[in-house]
Amino acid sequence: MLESGEREALLHALGAEENALIDAERIALDRDGYVVLRDILNAAQLADVRAAIERLIAQARLDPTWHAGGTLHLIDLVNDPAFDPVWKSSRLLSAIAHVIGYDLRIGSVTYRAPKPGYGAQALHADYMQGYRGEYQVATAIVALIDFTETNGPTRIVPGSHLPGEIAVPSDTDTPHPNQRLMTCSAGSAIVFNGHLLHSGTRNASQETRHALQVTFARHGAPVTGTVRIENATLDRVGDAAFLFI
Repeated sequence: MLESGEREALLHALGAEENALIDAERIALDRDGYVVLRDILNAAQLADVRAAIERLIAQARLDPTWHAGGTLHLIDLVNDPAFDPVWKSSRLLSAIAHVIGYDLRIGSVTYRAPKPGYGAQALHADYMQGYRGEYQVATAIVALIDFTETNGPTRIVPGSHLPGEIAVPSDTDTPHPNQRLMTCSAGSAIVFNGHLLHSGTRNASQETRHALQVTFARHGAPVTGTVRIENATLDRVGDAAFLFI
């Protein structure tokens, strides 16, 4: 087991540094609980990720036990090298470390894509909204197509990660008066505090809304959907394997 100082050194080696973010981005994470990082994937990386998704969905459809439903899901994507630029992005890791510190691990790397008419969720926090103490969880949602106001973008309630109870509607389609819809271009990442109220919204467009989600937790904190990592992946990622243990 690595000590926290060793984890910090390895994260620095991956480019996770406070100065990888500008002041406005750090302020947004502290005050609002989220930040949008533009273009963490370049055009070639984005094309590779999209091609990998198409390949994995085609493979999944061959499995008679795979039920796509109204929202497509894929898990354990860390085992495909096409997704390495996502979870190894220095700016993404810098934002995550700003929220939960350097003693962190990756919980999961997954794909979620609501089809037209689907995707609405109740507002929720990934770990105890209004938590008092050191933040435990943070999440990055990476847009694989442009997030618009109509194709089911993530919604967040700014400042809801701070201590205090906030009343939320139980209906998935009822807006919160303070909510913001996270519109952004393909290749951008929405990084948010896991104690922040957020959810998917209903896709009212005629296209499927494709996105990746990477969850992180302070080491020792519980996180949903722990990644199943293959031995070949550990060999491939080298020193970065510490992020999964």
